[in-house]
Amino acid sequence: MVKHWCELKKPHKISKIKNIHAKTAASKYDVIIAGAGPAGLTAAYFLARDGLDVLVIERGLFPGAKNCGGASLMAEHTHKLFPNFWEECECERVITDQSYWLMTEDSVLSSRFQSTRLAAAPYNRFSVKRSNLYRWLANKATQAGAQVLYSHTVTQVLFNTSGQAIGVTTQTSDNNRCLADIIILADGANSLLAERSGLAAKVTSANMSLYVKETIALPSAVIEERFNLLPGEGTIIGLIGYPTAGFNGTASIHTFRDSININAGMAVANFAQAGFNPNDLLERIKKHPYIKQLLVGGQTIEYGGALIPEGGYHAIPPLVHPGLMIVGDAGSLVNGTHGINLAMWSGFYAAQAAYAAKIGRDYSTQKLSLYTKLLDESFIIQDLKANAGAAKLMRDLPYAFDLYSRIANETAYQVSKVYTMPKRAKRQMIYTKVKSMQPVFKLASDIWKSWKVIR
Repeated sequence: MVKHWCELKKPHKISKIKNIHAKTAASKYDVIIAGAGPAGLTAAYFLARDGLDVLVIERGLFPGAKNCGGASLMAEHTHKLFPNFWEECECERVITDQSYWLMTEDSVLSSRFQSTRLAAAPYNRFSVKRSNLYRWLANKATQAGAQVLYSHTVTQVLFNTSGQAIGVTTQTSDNNRCLADIIILADGANSLLAERSGLAAKVTSANMSLYVKETIALPSAVIEERFNLLPGEGTIIGLIGYPTAGFNGTASIHTFRDSININAGMAVANFAQAGFNPNDLLERIKKHPYIKQLLVGGQTIEYGGALIPEGGYHAIPPLVHPGLMIVGDAGSLVNGTHGINLAMWSGFYAAQAAYAAKIGRDYSTQKLSLYTKLLDESFIIQDLKANAGAAKLMRDLPYAFDLYSRIANETAYQVSKVYTMPKRAKRQMIYTKVKSMQPVFKLASDIWKSWKVIR
């Protein structure tokens, strides 16, 4: 039964007469969605497509107004939701090149994979501007019949005497009330609505990461020359070690059509401990000798930041409540690079559960739990479970990214360096160097702890 809902076949529409223009703030909707991000807009599209009366409330002036920069979009995941989406959505580059750089102040040890096979439909990944992606999803939702109300902030969820969600209030001059059978919270990381309603605990600084992003304009031909790319193709470079100044965190470079995006971030708690601000990380990266040369002649056109929940599987709050579901970042459904796609799929599964609840006129937790059943059967929860110990591992080994990047680079340097000594003596010298940076028993212990998490 559960797997039936995973099929992307369009169910029969609910028979009803709609008069969108006659709606007022006090009108009753089938579903109200708080937040017009990937999760909320995907849910809105599928619900409206299947005949439900949907209102999306977004505090921004337009789709993606609170976001900057770009990201990578997993093609297969998105294609299953929106077939041949690349023909409609404004994608920047087809990603055919994936690299990882282990970095120190003066060195880079890189691994790189390129393949023309990744440039063939249905492709693998695209780089996209968030504003373009959000606008496309919003257009899909409104064309399907959903209403999107911008410049309105949902201030609280309304509950009846039995504890079932029945609507929301918005922050306007007359404090409007909007009623619905089902409420979907898609208000992003650090969901204040879930917290205020007692549906989720307050997030901790250890489970929330702050990322800062900068977009730098460069001619398309220059990007392709500097990154050794074919026309229209792109790369994503993961930067580990040096960029986060001794703390566990990540940074990356994304290539777009006429710009590149640099981002860096780590746990909010680490910023407090370090005593520097997020911009310091970006400036640190930009001054590195092997990145500085990539940016020559570039002009900053966009700058901003974002909070990302990175507590992992154990930080996921209860996602289903009477008359209410939580999706996307608001539900901590983030797994490394799979942020946007997990959000979109969570929105799709929530839409299936909401449709089933509407058909059965049953908005109980039990009925809406179809949402969590679909999640549990999907790659989303399975991947999060597989990496459930990652957040704790990063706390237990706060030095891991920096130290092991240094060990890797020092080893590579010594291997590359030519000495006037026998090879056996050189190997012994390298071993002694590594052992001085991390004792063998501690190295073995760290490897074992990591293996238990990723196996």
